[in-house]
Amino acid sequence: MQKLIILFALLCLCSQQSLYSQRTNKYWIEFSDKNNSPYCTCRPAEFLSARALERRALANIEVVENDLPVNPDYLKQLKINGVEIHNSSRWLNSAAVMADSASAEQLKTLPFVRSVSYLGPHLKYRNPPNRPLKSRAPLKSNPAILGDDIPIWGYASQQNQLLGLPILHLAGHRGKDIWVAVMDGGFTNADTIPMFDSVGLQGRLFPGWDFVERDAGVFEGAQHGTSVLSVMAADLPGYFVGTAPDATYFLLKTEDTGGEFPIEEVNWVAGAEWADSLGVDIINASLGYTSFNDNLLSHTFSDLDGRTAIGSKGAAIAATKGMIICNSAGNEGDGTWRYIGVPADAPGLIAVGAVGSSSDRNTGNGTERALFSSFGPSADGRIKPDLVAPGDQIVVAGNVGIALGLSSGTSLASPMLAGALASLWSAFPEKTAAEILDAVYASADQHEKPDNARGYGLPEIANAWIDLGKMVGGNGGMFGFNSIGGELTFTYANDFFKPGDSVELRNIFGQKTAGIVAEIFPNEVSTLKISGLGDLPAGHYQIILTSQKGTNRLGAAAWR
Repeated sequence: MQKLIILFALLCLCSQQSLYSQRTNKYWIEFSDKNNSPYCTCRPAEFLSARALERRALANIEVVENDLPVNPDYLKQLKINGVEIHNSSRWLNSAAVMADSASAEQLKTLPFVRSVSYLGPHLKYRNPPNRPLKSRAPLKSNPAILGDDIPIWGYASQQNQLLGLPILHLAGHRGKDIWVAVMDGGFTNADTIPMFDSVGLQGRLFPGWDFVERDAGVFEGAQHGTSVLSVMAADLPGYFVGTAPDATYFLLKTEDTGGEFPIEEVNWVAGAEWADSLGVDIINASLGYTSFNDNLLSHTFSDLDGRTAIGSKGAAIAATKGMIICNSAGNEGDGTWRYIGVPADAPGLIAVGAVGSSSDRNTGNGTERALFSSFGPSADGRIKPDLVAPGDQIVVAGNVGIALGLSSGTSLASPMLAGALASLWSAFPEKTAAEILDAVYASADQHEKPDNARGYGLPEIANAWIDLGKMVGGNGGMFGFNSIGGELTFTYANDFFKPGDSVELRNIFGQKTAGIVAEIFPNEVSTLKISGLGDLPAGHYQIILTSQKGTNRLGAAAWR
């Protein structure tokens, strides 16, 4: 009887091993080279869009070997050997495949394969089938907040103001012609809710690709991406306006909400490559990875050197292609892990930490690190996070109608900053990503003494705008301003000002500022001087001109 029990146990073990060997898993295949490729850096238009090439040319970035797609013959050989391609990475010269363990082991014998590593089991995606794209029914009238002097940003006013952003919007810089890729776990109902009427009906909201299920279904799977998108793209004036309502958005699903496995880092890299080749300017990814369902695959702190994890290696390359990459730092600051995640450790990428959402920058309230915001440094000692943005108790759009809610996390701080950068870049489209970021870092409140709690600090986007431009657009001309001695001077290159015109100075909430003196000097080159500003509190102001033609917003200025 004992022999029969032992025999039965052995048979069960063999059966389990056989089943394991036949189970489909995901594997990461690294290739040894790009030899004999049909692609060439001398013909980049075959694999990079004209817009992507223009971005590189502006920043003097060459097309190099890591821009070349994976050799298609190598992928063909993998298929011949019985595996299915999930996606490939030109930057890392690799591919993620689905195969049983025996087939994966056989791949190691191919002469062009450098290594094969396990990424986890192949799990069938658990969400319902993709739903068809729905028709957008725009609101007949915008909802409004009850009360007087309501700013145009509505419930987003405080969080936008904390970044110093309203001044740019008042000057007309709201992200126009800047392309933003948003990588997340899904964008449930983003194709129908009124928050995105403007961006949707104006043809600026594109379902890019689902790198999890490998199809175009992105308006499903998770509400998280919808909330992330809302703090950037929402545009219901007087109710809820995001940080870059005039930008163009591409929605990419890279996060598998069914579990946590390294394949999601692979998806992150594939999404970034897709965005780069299309010609995107800014990528926001509110994603991060430390622990996986299979603990043997989880990261240790020593992995966070920007050179070890798949996602970090890909993100580091993404940051060299002339794009701005924003990624959430992580929400482990008050947990046992404590540190940032992957790919926030990548050099060149902006790991975004979170601060509170109060708007009183002058007193420091609302600028402290949120307790959950992850700490740095990276494993090799670099400052992380890089910057911080509002991320605690942030107003976001829900997934039904005009519903709003409150949410917290660095996953919201990252898009808050990404949208602000899009608005800033739209004011200076001739600038490179590096030039934009140099000004933004210089505007941050602890740029001279960065630390591993808030990085270089909270940027003041209005100050970055001032430092980048000095001259900004106005109605009918250009104006410069100089706040030395409590005086603002606006000079127009035409006869814009007329005798009898009057001027008011208002704060961003539309409240009139008392005690100022405005003098108009009309001529072919006309000038406006506003004095009496010596005791004016620091902040952002609108200049309102009243003429015979009516009342118009002349421009905007920041007082420091």
